[in-house]
Amino acid sequence: MELTFGKDELFYALQIVQGVASGRNTLPILSNVLIRAQDGNIECAATDLEVGIRIKVEGTIVEEGSITVSAKKLTDIVRELPGDETINLVTTANDRIELTCGDGVYKVIGISDEEFPELPSADGEGTTIDGETLCGVIRKTAFAASTEEFQYQLNGLYFNLFDDRTVVVGTDRYSLALTHCQPIRTSEDVDGIIVPLKAVREIARVFENSPEVKIIHAKNQLLFADGNATLTTRLIEGEYQPYQKVIRESSEGRAVVSKEAILRATRRVALLSNPKSFAISFEIDPEQIRISTETPELGEAHETLAVESGTGSVRIGLDAQRLIEIFAHIEAESVVLEFEGEHNFLIVKPAGDDVHMCFIGPIRLKS
Repeated sequence: MELTFGKDELFYALQIVQGVASGRNTLPILSNVLIRAQDGNIECAATDLEVGIRIKVEGTIVEEGSITVSAKKLTDIVRELPGDETINLVTTANDRIELTCGDGVYKVIGISDEEFPELPSADGEGTTIDGETLCGVIRKTAFAASTEEFQYQLNGLYFNLFDDRTVVVGTDRYSLALTHCQPIRTSEDVDGIIVPLKAVREIARVFENSPEVKIIHAKNQLLFADGNATLTTRLIEGEYQPYQKVIRESSEGRAVVSKEAILRATRRVALLSNPKSFAISFEIDPEQIRISTETPELGEAHETLAVESGTGSVRIGLDAQRLIEIFAHIEAESVVLEFEGEHNFLIVKPAGDDVHMCFIGPIRLKS
């Protein structure tokens, strides 16, 4: 095999697939990137057997062929090569590649592609969704998903499949974020699917600039594809947390406040919160919100913000870290806080938008 590339084209493809190639797997080939030139196309691919990515690379094929080589090592080498020189890649004897760029020659040991797992192609019917919409629902929900191993079924996003919409949910049981997008059709008779967090993060990277993304569901796998890349992932099996229990039709209290102001004030006050609980107090009334904390070992802090509009009053304890994450992922100038007493979840959502909703559970405050 002999190929030539521009640095930017090759480096971009390697960056995409390197996020999937596993450096901790017992199978050495899963740490490698597959480079394949076939039928006039050049493709890079990587998989950890849970998530797989194939991406086309712009380049010139002198001779077709294929090889696998360490994804990290190849990416590191290409990163340091000069950007104004052509990269020439040639396979040599004993499954090695030779990279030539300007006056530099780099010989890297590879592995035959015979053991590399076959990745599926985007054949068959599916749902087409705008790439910005897909990445948007991920951005608004993935931050709330659990990263704790003992909450395995919450280590992903739940796509609840309705006839008229898809509800996308992320939760760790203490906070929750949900939003909607167009209905996603599947060939299986299922109410919902759980997409693992690793795949979710790669989807957001790979398809952030895609005009359209095709989604195909087959058995325990989900496939995403545009004209340039294909990502496939295994789905998490099992029942998802019954998130509907925290949703309520109305709340007794409501306050509208500047998102930037409340985000910054919460960050500042949280600096003196207990590092074990990050507990802060929100005292909300129709005129203002008072944010405060007191930690015997550190000190105390409080700030008061004027609300744009409000009804009802409450004093509620909240985890500052989770609340800051929620505020940071609200895409609006103002946020709405809805409350139903000190023992119920606080609802946070963008002003003028009832589709994106976040929930955060209360924590006990000292009297």
